[in-house]
Amino acid sequence: MIASCIIFLATFSPSMDESHIIDMYMQCNDTVPEVMQQHAELYYEFFEEENISTAIRIGWCESRGNHKAVRTAEGNNDTGVMQFVPWTWNWLSEMGYVPYWNTWVVMYRGRPYTKQEVSKTNVGFKMAQAQKTAYWNIKASSILAEEVYGKTQWRDWSSSQNCWENETKWHKLWKEEQYG
Repeated sequence: MIASCIIFLATFSPSMDESHIIDMYMQCNDTVPEVMQQHAELYYEFFEEENISTAIRIGWCESRGNHKAVRTAEGNNDTGVMQFVPWTWNWLSEMGYVPYWNTWVVMYRGRPYTKQEVSKTNVGFKMAQAQKTAYWNIKASSILAEEVYGKTQWRDWSSSQNCWENETKWHKLWKEEQYG
């Protein structure tokens, strides 16, 4: 159900049947934490459908969906939605997948700026370190899990596995945390 909700949220169209929209929206609010819904389009874009559910659970367990999250425990400097450490990130950079750690990138409305976009104002532009953007962080995690490790290996997130591995346990955990 998590993947279905992410796909719905990422492909939402006002032309959809209104009763379907309401039903799906209600189901999604009960299935996916609101803080993760904001990244639906990126998870949908970067992950294979069968991996979306696991990726969403990992993102919530690692950072509660916060693309600016930084955890300095054990000197690792884990960063972003999916909590990358510098050496893993730079390993992906050396293979040409992502900008290097701490590289400042220009983002336009949450995506890397390309010269094809035309804007008459500076609204929507932002400078950020690549690993602290949802776009690059989620993209890097999909590359690591699906391409580098040959589909569906999540070993880089084993430290939070007790949180995300069991979907029922995870659902109960985020519901308790959300509604106290």
